[in-house]
Amino acid sequence: MNIHSKALSKFIMPLGVVILMLFVFSNKISAQTASTPNGNFEVSEVVGCAPFYVEPNNLLGGGGSIQYNFENTLNPESCSANYQADPSSCMNGELQNINAHNYSIPGVYYLIQLNGNAPAGSIVSFVKITVIEAIEPTYNIFACANNEVSVVIDSDQDNYDSYRINFGDGSDKIVNKTPILTETPHTYAVAGDYDIEVVGLASGNTTNCSSITKSITTLDSSPTPVINSLEVLDASMVEINYESLDSRIIHTLMIESEDGSQTDLVTLDPSINATSYTYTNGLFDFINTVYSVKIESADRCNADAVPSETIYSVAAQSSATYVNSDIQIDFDFNSNANGLTQIQFYEKNSAQETFTTNAGTAQRLLSNCTLVENYYFKASFGTATSKSAVIIPDLSGTLSPPAIQNMVGELVNATFQIDFDQAIINTTTYTIYKKNPDDTFSPIGTSETPDFTDSNLRSGQLELCYTVTYEDDCGNISEMSPEFCFPLSIGTIRLPNAFTPNGDGENDTFTVGDGVFVNFRMQIFDRWGNLIFNSTNPSIGWDGNFNGTPASIGGYAYRISFQDAGNSTIQQTGTLVLIR
Repeated sequence: MNIHSKALSKFIMPLGVVILMLFVFSNKISAQTASTPNGNFEVSEVVGCAPFYVEPNNLLGGGGSIQYNFENTLNPESCSANYQADPSSCMNGELQNINAHNYSIPGVYYLIQLNGNAPAGSIVSFVKITVIEAIEPTYNIFACANNEVSVVIDSDQDNYDSYRINFGDGSDKIVNKTPILTETPHTYAVAGDYDIEVVGLASGNTTNCSSITKSITTLDSSPTPVINSLEVLDASMVEINYESLDSRIIHTLMIESEDGSQTDLVTLDPSINATSYTYTNGLFDFINTVYSVKIESADRCNADAVPSETIYSVAAQSSATYVNSDIQIDFDFNSNANGLTQIQFYEKNSAQETFTTNAGTAQRLLSNCTLVENYYFKASFGTATSKSAVIIPDLSGTLSPPAIQNMVGELVNATFQIDFDQAIINTTTYTIYKKNPDDTFSPIGTSETPDFTDSNLRSGQLELCYTVTYEDDCGNISEMSPEFCFPLSIGTIRLPNAFTPNGDGENDTFTVGDGVFVNFRMQIFDRWGNLIFNSTNPSIGWDGNFNGTPASIGGYAYRISFQDAGNSTIQQTGTLVLIR
């Protein structure tokens, strides 16, 4: 048989590579399991899970002269260059006449053999033993379409260097640890339920290393997620309710503002959020902005995701103002028209109005600010509903009741009495303000009725100016009323020289003229100088009686005193005639 030289070379070169690899690999194994420096003994495995059984195999003979230190943790080569001459300097633990040991505590050990039959310079030999903790591998199983599964091992959670995966259908696979998640796909020939076991391996063996088994049901195709409802809880929080999520596949919640400026993705964990998820984002504003919400479900093995129907949030706000004696509250709403069938306005959990547009306003008129209820909007997108945040209008300190528009005033007994319009809404208190000499206003008192008496009149005032506010039942302060001013003129004495107190309605009293008389006093004397009338009220004159009895006709004397605008005392005396 003739073999072409090139063909022969093609065969010999790969074969040489294989032989070389086997030689290197066998030496590596030997270096791992044979003792240092000269291979006086060997062990079958140098890495294992606790409890790890090690039985050295002595290669030189020596019988009872051989001792082992299994618990030593010092590396002889690193400890001292002269460890052959003085092995005790590089050992902790004890030398024993036993040839097997069970390591129960994870760690790194240097198993030392002391063999007197060994050649000079190699009496001490050792091998490195690594004992790792036997913990269950951490992994997840994801079902994929077409009966495919993906086993994802989180290798950062253990010290294994590889894993054996038993797929439960008679096939298994060994996978090495990787710096990232170790992901292994597998396709079943027949749909059904399978138990998948993952075993941790140390140096390729399973000596006492732990395993864990999980069950999976194969998947023909990825199911379509279904959102049932969306509810805005506050400006930064919404609650999404949906049909139970399949734990075998990956589900992603997608939330995006209507203008696309804000987007967020959240992976939903079916073991924690099987049917609902409360989403919180302090950068979002669900009160004033409309957001789209959907769930996409995808298996681990395929790039195409199956989306749910998109549902949109309902943004809603309220504003209030006084309209005459009522409070008008406007409830503005906004959502998205895609897939929308209707939006209903609710008061006290009862539907009051129905809108077929995606934006609008509902109104309520309240006769009293204490009649506020709970309000919200609920939109329908197919079979799903979207509820706005519950609105409870805050009418305390947020409204401006209308101002008082009219006021009248008069001087009464050296006081000034004002009367103003009664507020058209329920009112608790009126506050009256008076103008100061520097043109500012200061409160001078309160009243529960629409009137007030100012008893603090200063001498020399030529004008009195007032304003008034009031407080409604919810603590709102009205707008300040216009400024109402009342001029005052200092009284001028205009006295008759006679009067006729006969009850005919004319000249029945002896009084001074109109005006302001500060510190007023009027006295009447008979012809003998006896005081028969005394008054400090300029509006009350003498009615011609003395001690309840009509005084005699004839002449009388009077004396009147008061202060003018310049605070000077004015006095006037004279006589009058009483005629009947």
